[in-house]
Amino acid sequence: MPRGPGDASWTTVPGRPNSHRLSDETFRMSQAMSDPKWSYGAAPDEKRSLIAFYPKGSYTFKFTPRGGPVSLENAKEVTFGYSVFFPSGFAFNKGGKLPGLYGGDNDGVATSCSGGRRSDQCFSARLMWRSGGDGEFYTYLPPGAAANKKQCSFKNSDCNPTYGASIGRGSFKFATGRWTIVTETVRLNDVGKPNGRLLLQANGKSVIDIDGLVLRTSERGRFRGMQFQTFFGGSKPDFASPKDQRVYFSDITLAITESF
Repeated sequence: MPRGPGDASWTTVPGRPNSHRLSDETFRMSQAMSDPKWSYGAAPDEKRSLIAFYPKGSYTFKFTPRGGPVSLENAKEVTFGYSVFFPSGFAFNKGGKLPGLYGGDNDGVATSCSGGRRSDQCFSARLMWRSGGDGEFYTYLPPGAAANKKQCSFKNSDCNPTYGASIGRGSFKFATGRWTIVTETVRLNDVGKPNGRLLLQANGKSVIDIDGLVLRTSERGRFRGMQFQTFFGGSKPDFASPKDQRVYFSDITLAITESF
């Protein structure tokens, strides 16, 4: 997380300022789906965690918490981080989605930037694991902004006209058998100026940093929460989990590091 208190923050790390219990009540969920199943309990090292269960053959499910007791209405820059534990022997297959920040012109349209749907009215900046645990940013940014081609030139990136952009694939690894700490910072651009930013840190090391971007095209464009989505996929069966598996999330933290 960034140094300094920021404008407002919350965390599920016990004993820290503004700490809240890791629970549905803290997340203030909206659009929560019945699948995949999630629960709260102990990770293999006994740390309290949100547990995501991926049944064998599952892919392309989601659920979306808004993100804790801090309003993002006037946030210009937000930092969101968590620890994730893939157990030893986890079968990554071709890849899967992990949580990240999202936003848009209103609450309804903000969730539209996923599943191959692009719009100048929304953005999302989730993470993704790939084969072998390769990590990346997985983004949907306004397609009408020429400045956003800059993310495609970042090393080991793949932009396509249909689905989200794979940015910095393999810039870090998700470990198995131990925790990986990931922290993303997203800065909204001033409307009409390509000065937005995406920054990703893994275990305290900066691994992806891209500025000069457009995340919104209107003053209505704001952060709307965190997409706590996790599932295997890809939208095709060859992405499916090859067996029943679980992943553990903890130390979930969000801070507004700059406001309008």
